[in-house]
Amino acid sequence: MLSQGGALLTADSGRPLLHTPTPLLYSASMSKLAGCNVWLKLENMQPTQSFKIRGLGYTCIKAALEQGAKLFVAVGDSNAALAVAYSGRRLGVPVTVFVPSGVQPSAVRAKIELEGACIQEGGRSIKDAYEAACALVRQTEGAVLVDKADDAAAIAGNATIVPEINVQLQRQAPAAIITAVGSGGLLSGLITGLGHCHWQQVPVIAVETHNTNTFQQALLFDSAHSSDSDTAADAGSDGPANHMKASAQPSLLPPLDEDADVDAKLGMRGKAMLARTESENVAMYLSRVRLSSDANRVAAEPTVATCLQSGSVCPSALELARIHPVVPVSVSEAMAVEACRRFLDDHQLLIEIGSAAALSVVGKRLVHQIIPDLGSDDHIVVIVTGGANISFDRLDSCRQRFPYPAPTIAKSGHEIFMRMSDSVLSATSSAQNSSTMYAATPPALLLSASPAQL
Repeated sequence: MLSQGGALLTADSGRPLLHTPTPLLYSASMSKLAGCNVWLKLENMQPTQSFKIRGLGYTCIKAALEQGAKLFVAVGDSNAALAVAYSGRRLGVPVTVFVPSGVQPSAVRAKIELEGACIQEGGRSIKDAYEAACALVRQTEGAVLVDKADDAAAIAGNATIVPEINVQLQRQAPAAIITAVGSGGLLSGLITGLGHCHWQQVPVIAVETHNTNTFQQALLFDSAHSSDSDTAADAGSDGPANHMKASAQPSLLPPLDEDADVDAKLGMRGKAMLARTESENVAMYLSRVRLSSDANRVAAEPTVATCLQSGSVCPSALELARIHPVVPVSVSEAMAVEACRRFLDDHQLLIEIGSAAALSVVGKRLVHQIIPDLGSDDHIVVIVTGGANISFDRLDSCRQRFPYPAPTIAKSGHEIFMRMSDSVLSATSSAQNSSTMYAATPPALLLSASPAQL
């Protein structure tokens, strides 16, 4: 048992936890807009202001308990690095964060330093900083690099969000969960948690902005290249395969107690992920950096949704998206900025603009285009992922760049939704009509308690 830093212990497993169970807030304003019950899972209330502490906190706990970690190493002045810095302080393990030199510090850097982490410059790019971090880990006994969103412990930690929702909704399945998605670590955790709660049929609406939609592009690419093999498999079966409605959800990752047989739960791609050598992981990370750099060069201007930027997607996110209903949606930055402003006005809470992208799906009433049979008694949960890289000045600067209210321009696969005003809706499609994109199965049981009683 750890005692350094006052780490809390869970009542059931005896393992320390660094994250905090967060409130599930009923939003009257968003419920009125959506025409159903909208609940907000406030991950911005975590001690590091974002969900990152769930996964990376658990990663640090395992490294301290099982590897005897004497130094945590992270890269970039990001929400992830802040979570590592906080974890190190709570666990009594020093933290070093490598950042590129000559780069304007984000608002997060001061908070990382406040947690006692050492900021060290390494090279002129994030690639150089990562290589410097790897060199320090190789040269320092007991040093552990904490940076993988696809790590088993990180996804297991992120999965803890869903059991909390299960209890807070009195074990009634929501009609959908809406979340912003970057590299996919949170998405993997949510799908894993949904499986543990036997909510395999609850769809996840994965939201990005148009210029950060790495997940949507990767999912389309993955679907296109898997369709031929699926068709061949269907030819020898009694009926068509249905990955999105699979009756059993294999877990790519062990549960929090680590007692499960990992090999029995891993798919072939998951086994390959865990079997990678360190050099292969480094090569993959540097490839992601190159992809991200290329994407940034193509973009006309830097994105305001910085927390959603990712050069690649976790393999587990794509694997799980093939067996669980996931609807990828990208929205405009103007929509995300508007949602951020309205969230502040309605709930007096300030979150990163990338996090607010998920709120825009409800605020702009897109959710009914995605789930046409959504009823007034149904429940939707929006994961408010949070983020520390935001301020009133930053939001005001973004407000001046974009129109308000923003026109609705959203994309999902080959579907494009456009609404220039609240009363006019047009939809263009290169495939089928948007209303048939996905039909969710509503909860069989309705809440007996009113939202105010929960």
